[in-house]
Amino acid sequence: MFNGDAFPDRVDRTDVRHVETLTSALRALDREYGGGACRDACVAVLNWATPLLDAGSVGRAPHRLQVAIADLHNLAGWASFDMGLLESAHLHFGRAMGLARASGNCALEANIHYRMGRVHLHHELAEDALASFRRGLPIARDSGSTLAMSILHANEAWALAKLGAERQALRQFACAEDEFARARTEDAPPWARFFDLADLVSIGGMVHTELARTCDVRYARSAIPLLTKAISSGGEDTSRSQSFRLAALAMNHLVRNEPEQALEVGEQAIAVSGPIRSARTRDRMRPLEQEAVRLRGNEAADQLASSLGRFMTSSQGAA
Repeated sequence: MFNGDAFPDRVDRTDVRHVETLTSALRALDREYGGGACRDACVAVLNWATPLLDAGSVGRAPHRLQVAIADLHNLAGWASFDMGLLESAHLHFGRAMGLARASGNCALEANIHYRMGRVHLHHELAEDALASFRRGLPIARDSGSTLAMSILHANEAWALAKLGAERQALRQFACAEDEFARARTEDAPPWARFFDLADLVSIGGMVHTELARTCDVRYARSAIPLLTKAISSGGEDTSRSQSFRLAALAMNHLVRNEPEQALEVGEQAIAVSGPIRSARTRDRMRPLEQEAVRLRGNEAADQLASSLGRFMTSSQGAA
């Protein structure tokens, strides 16, 4: 299939299914083991699949092929972001956006805005993230997908919390909960299936975590049960998601001056993160390390800071 010397003269549904099946398998690798486990394969599949867009077609293959390759670019962009390759991430997201628009798939287009916003959010560009999420909202509304609306509202709340906009953040997260309650998650397209109840609750925990840092430390108290619920959920959890949740939970314990609990949870976060090929897992640990250093002199906080320092400089699982 990956023989670059010959491409089919005509594209049919079988060719499109190949792209969709491979994308599904690569997405599963990304979710469980990080972007470093699938990015090179995404690029290889794109090198094979992209020329199919210029071949003749049978039936509805052209439209479905555009969506399939847009989705694969979307995944390649996400995997690149996870590895810290921002130029590559923006390149793939741009190509994904062009194909999604050409195919008229508003749900996918909205999802790309969400993912581009998450890149900004990760790099503490909360205003840029907020703009991306808000650009996606009317497109999600046009798609008729309440799940797409919920994803964008939840992440909008996260960006607002980073900006210290307390009331707006809580209001937008409530909108996300309302939209999720009306969503038909069983009919979700492949790029949105990650967003289950555990993920919604997890983002609620992140919103309260940020509010604890930007508005009032009392939000750490409400963040802890939300993150604990997400961690213990039997949903579509992955090692990377659990790593993020555990790091945030440990952070809240430190904010509440509970270093012993933070050490226990932080060690779990390190253990979970070890095999994941992702730059983001390390990035998410840095604020936790800084908070542990703030409590220097406490035995548990010092032990946590030391463990985090070793993990951050080790090659284990590094992207």
